[in-house]
Amino acid sequence: MIRRVGVELDTYIRQLAANVSIEPDGALQLGRPLADPRFDQPLSGLYWQIVEDGAGVKLRSRSLWDHVIDLPNDEIEPGIAHHHDLAGPKGETLFLGERRVNYATEGGRRRLRITAAVDRNEILEARTEFAGDMAVSLAVLALILLASSWGQIAVGLRPLEALRRNVNAVRAGEKKSITVDGPEEIMPLVAEVNSLLEAKAKAVESAKARAANLAHALKTPLAILATDAERLRKDGRDEIADELQELAFGMRRHINRELSRARLQSLAGSPVQATPLRNVVESLTRAFMRTPRGGALSWRLDIPADVTIGMGVEEATELFGALLENAVKWAAAEVHVSAERERVLSILVEDDGPGVPPEKLVELGQRGVRLDEKTEGTGLGLSISSDIVDAYGGQIRFGTRSPHGFQAIITLPA
Repeated sequence: MIRRVGVELDTYIRQLAANVSIEPDGALQLGRPLADPRFDQPLSGLYWQIVEDGAGVKLRSRSLWDHVIDLPNDEIEPGIAHHHDLAGPKGETLFLGERRVNYATEGGRRRLRITAAVDRNEILEARTEFAGDMAVSLAVLALILLASSWGQIAVGLRPLEALRRNVNAVRAGEKKSITVDGPEEIMPLVAEVNSLLEAKAKAVESAKARAANLAHALKTPLAILATDAERLRKDGRDEIADELQELAFGMRRHINRELSRARLQSLAGSPVQATPLRNVVESLTRAFMRTPRGGALSWRLDIPADVTIGMGVEEATELFGALLENAVKWAAAEVHVSAERERVLSILVEDDGPGVPPEKLVELGQRGVRLDEKTEGTGLGLSISSDIVDAYGGQIRFGTRSPHGFQAIITLPA
């Protein structure tokens, strides 16, 4: 803004220098007045004056009225523009431009100092108005650019949003592969992910098939061992029969354990399903209530209908089947199952049986551990439950119910 005003003042000075003439009697005359009407309006804020070295003020604009701009007493090279801040007729600060011009006359060379000045307040006002106009324009431009950028980003990221939804659908078990009709840039990624999902599905099916084949292959030898043990017992060879039965029992227990672990390992990275928890527990409860032991118990379920567990029906059934079987085995009169979802899913399975001594709780969940050898069982139920919960990123803790009884507390990601 200051530079532009300085250029305007220099233009006025050149116009004055071109229009000044020296009469034969030596007087200065301005042949044509400057076009800006403010030069004729008293104290308008725009002024000019012409001073001759050694003779003082010769000409000045009507806007100066009776005031004379007090120029500094400094040497100015001819033709070079200079700018100063000086006091004006109203005490205001003037931004002033001046040039020294030499005129050749018959009487000799005459040196004139031509000045044009403007009130600095006008410059500040003009700058403020310009800044206000520019601020509005820039704000509008910024909004347009932001809207354009947002639209471009939204359109550009739309295929990625579709890809994200497809991945979530695969994770939830709703889809088996990603189906996105997007730009060529993301299609190689889609193809690679689908290939990975297909390879994972084949690996899971292969693991399940091998587990099933192993179970069938070992079923017959174990049955033969049990039959031979019974024959030996009938022949009075109880010691050998007991050894064979213990061997068959240990093999069956180990096989069940390893088959369960293999199946759980095959679930790693598989799509996470959402299974209604109440449906699974109610189905198991009805089954246990048809047994003599379960039918004599009181069952209390505090599970909201909208609570889901992030695993398949088969795994959830095996998990809670083992826990409820243990509860039925030891409960005196009641089995209680409750669930609540906050930041995590918490599930409580408890009974009012004799419970477990605190020092023995740490042993529960270990492979084949049985705290009561007199009661029928393999010692694998709680261990398999621990494996299932661990495979799905959760935790299971065993404790004592007050005043007596046993409880299993399961914590899973919500």
